[in-house]
Amino acid sequence: MKVESYVSDLQRTWYFLREGEKKAPAEVMRAFETIRDAIALAAERIRPGMEGRAVDTIARGYITDRGYEEFPHALGHQVGRHAHDGSGLLCPVWERYGNLPYLKIEETQVYTLEPRITVPGYGVATMEEIVVVRPDGGEFLSHPQRELYLVG
Repeated sequence: MKVESYVSDLQRTWYFLREGEKKAPAEVMRAFETIRDAIALAAERIRPGMEGRAVDTIARGYITDRGYEEFPHALGHQVGRHAHDGSGLLCPVWERYGNLPYLKIEETQVYTLEPRITVPGYGVATMEEIVVVRPDGGEFLSHPQRELYLVG
């Protein structure tokens, strides 16, 4: 979808109930809630002038502190007239990202926040939200997913 030539880039997590299940298993819920809360924390703390690596560290640390492995990619990327628009990344200091972790975040830039957790035996819990950077944090440009979507 485009609005005034700008695009979005969103993901949602759905859980397909298995035979006899009325709700998602505890390990799936825990992973979903960890992803949801890591995104909320990163959005709350992102500020103009921060380096992208600092925002990545906030979400990545939240996830690993709960016993999960690191996700194998950047926390987020810029969005504009294309889904991957701009040079800014919210990423760790890994060789493949070169100097991108050190780029400064600017007010009104738009970023995705998209960590993930693999839940053995169930799949991947992930969401991708979009925020615009404001002086007091990230403003969601979509309605963030708060609950796990269940399919019966």
